[in-house]
Order: sequence, then C-alpha cells, then structure tokens
Amino acid sequence: MKRRRDSIESARVAVEVDDEPESQQLGASLADLPTHITTDILLRLPVKSILICKCVCRSLKAMISDPHFAKLHFQHSQSGFMIRAKDKKLSGIVYLLERETEKFENDDDDSQFCCCENSIMRPECNCHFILEHKVKLPFRGAKLVWGNRDESKKRGRPTGRENHYFNFEGEDGKFAVVNSCNGLICLCDRERDYFVVCNPITGEFIRLPQTSRIGKTNKFSIQEIYAGFGFQPKNNEYKVVRILRGLQFYHGIMAAEVHTLGTSTWRNVEVNSMYFYHLRFPTCVSGALHWIGSYHGTLSILCFDFESERFRSFPTPPCLYQSCTESITMGELRGSLYICDSFSKGTPFVMWIMKEYGFKESWTKIFSFDTMSSYRWPFGGLYWPVKHFKNGSAILMYHSYNFFIYYEPGKDGFKIFKVRGTQSRFDVIPHIPSFISLKDVVKGDNIEVLNVHSRYEEFKFMEENADLFLAKVNDKVGILYTISTDDEE
Repeated sequence: MKRRRDSIESARVAVEVDDEPESQQLGASLADLPTHITTDILLRLPVKSILICKCVCRSLKAMISDPHFAKLHFQHSQSGFMIRAKDKKLSGIVYLLERETEKFENDDDDSQFCCCENSIMRPECNCHFILEHKVKLPFRGAKLVWGNRDESKKRGRPTGRENHYFNFEGEDGKFAVVNSCNGLICLCDRERDYFVVCNPITGEFIRLPQTSRIGKTNKFSIQEIYAGFGFQPKNNEYKVVRILRGLQFYHGIMAAEVHTLGTSTWRNVEVNSMYFYHLRFPTCVSGALHWIGSYHGTLSILCFDFESERFRSFPTPPCLYQSCTESITMGELRGSLYICDSFSKGTPFVMWIMKEYGFKESWTKIFSFDTMSSYRWPFGGLYWPVKHFKNGSAILMYHSYNFFIYYEPGKDGFKIFKVRGTQSRFDVIPHIPSFISLKDVVKGDNIEVLNVHSRYEEFKFMEENADLFLAKVNDKVGILYTISTDDEE
C-alpha cells in the first residue's frame, strides 16, 4: 500500500484557499511567510510550541505534519530526557525536558530558601522551573467500565466523569521502559512477553506480535529476561531483541530472539556460550545494541549486531574498577558510546567515550571529577549522564538517590536539582523528540498504527493535572543526607 508523500510546499498550497478568508480577517500570520522562513522558525522552537502552532491554522498543521518537516526537525533536535513517576497504579504521563539549558546555568538565585512545596508561594520561588510539556504513553490491561464515582474509587483511578473509570488487570497498569532510539520508545510488560513501540510526541504506537514459546515450557527455568530496541541504518529497520538466561546454565544466556518491526514473527538467533548476566542500560550505537553487564565477575559489554544478528563481546575502557560493575552506567553521546564510572567514595568520577567505534584504543576520558575535592559531592549511588550541553562541555546526571546533578568543568562546584510534585521515585528516559510518524518508518502493510490521543482523549486521569518541577537544592550542610533518605517508594 503506497502512501502519498506531498512536499511542505504542496501541502501549504492545498489549504491556501481555505485559509484565505481567515488570513484576511486576522491579518498576516506565520503561515504567510515564505515556506523556507516559516520552516526555519519552526525548527528553532521547542516541541510544545510547535504543537501549539499546529493548532493555529490548517496550513501550519499541514506543514508540520509533512514527513519532510519531521525529518528536518529530527536532524536539528537536541537530546533531552523524559521523567515518569513510578506510581504503583498508573503512570501514563511523562514530562519532557528539552531545551531548558539556561535554567540549569542560571546563577541568579535571590531566594534564601525554597518554597516550591508550598503551592501558594511557588510562583514567588525562583529556584525551580516547571516541566510544562506532558505527553501520554500507552498503558496496558486497562478497560473502560461504566459505573458510579464511589465504585470507581474502589476499583480504579477516577477520570473526572461521573460514570466512567478505568479498571486495570493485574497490579500494574503501565509498561516498563526498555529504551529509546531515534525518537521512538520501546515498552514492555513485566515478563517482557508483550512489547509496544510508540512515539510519545505524536501519540502513535504499534503492538508487536506475541513472543515465541521460548521460556514458556517446563523444559527450561528462566532466571532473567533482558530486552533492547534499536535501529539498523543499512536496511532502515527497527528491531527488538529479547534475551533469556536460564537457571540450568551457570550465568549463561539460554536463548535469544529478534523481531523486525513490520513483520509478524519473532526469529530465534544463535547464542554461543557467553556467560553474561545483570545486563543493563541497552544502548543503540552504529547499528548495534550494547548492554553493560558482568562476565565471570568482571565488567563487560555485550553487543548484538543488527545486520549479522549475532552476539559478541565488546571492548571496555581501560582502568575501570572491574570488581564493582554496579557503579557503571552506559549511554550514547553525539553518536558515540560512553561509559560513566563512579566506583565509590574517594574514587574520581570518570566518563569515557569511544571516539572510533569498535576500537578499544579509541576510548577517551572526557570528564574526570575528583569527588574528594568537594565535601558536598553525593557519595555512593549510581550516576547516569542523561543530557549534555554545549557540545559536551557540561552534563546533567541522574543519581539513583532520586535527584539530578548539573556539572560543568572549569567552574567551581556543581548544582543539585530535585524533582518536586511527586511523592514517588521516578524513571528517567534519555530521549530525542521527533515528529516522524510510525507509518513512515515501519515497513509492512498489515501494521496497525494506533494513537493514544484518539483512544483515550476523552478520559483523563488525575495525574494529568499535576505539575512536576525541578528545584535547585540549597547549599547547606546535611542537605545531601536529606536527599538520599526521602521520597521512598
């Protein structure tokens, strides 16, 4: 089935007549500018502003909806991240932080105390900023049920209507996050049997076919199941990998399968005797998926090449403290693989980047912070760089104690930001926002592309009205102890 792909110019001309009376009445607008100027302006706006422009008139909507604009926007997009509260019931709302760089860098803090927790005084507090852009993720096990409000309070979260509520199957109404790649997010259920791929900006999502019967028979006992999502640029394909480690093998991978988006099946892939375990931080770089994990008790990287569909070990940076893999994180920076090492108290915080993919000698140290040089540095826990500023000259790290650290080399000290507005811990999802439609990237005519907005637009949850914001923590003795002990699940 062929899809029509009009250019931005043709899409604008198609609605020019319809918008003409409106334009004459209201005067000149953004859509009246030459196409290339309008496009350039839109590309400089944050995602939320572009979505607002899309609602202004039909010509802007057609321009922003065009696949060519979506590709241009993705090429200009900056890396950001999303925040999702770890609510035990339902958390279908994520908060996007995209271009608020200046808010982290701002040192003009006139307030002597933070009043963010006080909703009345919050507007007067200048040590925080609100995460205004909220988007919806698909959720699982939800059924729309008719009933009264009293019954809905007992069985599900009320939607604000007298006769509607959502009822959930099982303990959790949300998906777990596998990882993000090229503006798409892969989600899965707790058993990693059921997968969904979505674009949170457009609201589109697709359900992947049911996984195979591997691990569901009595022949094998499954101890751990891992997954990863990535892109193969040579064939322009997206793939999901599922790895199962069994109890009958000592720290060994028992089986693995891969699914190509747009197909209808999962395929078994060959697995050699590779004894990896505790695989974490799936990261797609250079057409391959990477996990950080342990191999016979030492730090190792497991790699799955999307083109050959084979597993292999991958070189690690030198001088890592291989006896403590729990203090290592991994991710992607400007198309390259990085590893962050924060072993323990008194050990320097180090970040490595692989400048030439696949060559061990190309691992280069780009950040090194002596944690002993500052008594305020939050020792312990796990550090995960989630956003990079000014071509890598500054980083924003998520700490496993539920806060963020903004660190810029060359400046004395660092800044700590805590998420306010939720009592639970939260997930952090590194993400590049994209307007690219799943219909344009997933091959296959039998793929049903659904949309969160069209399916659940009329039914809202209480959390959609809640604001999350990042608050700068005051530089006081003992504040780090407070950070590490509150906000428990």
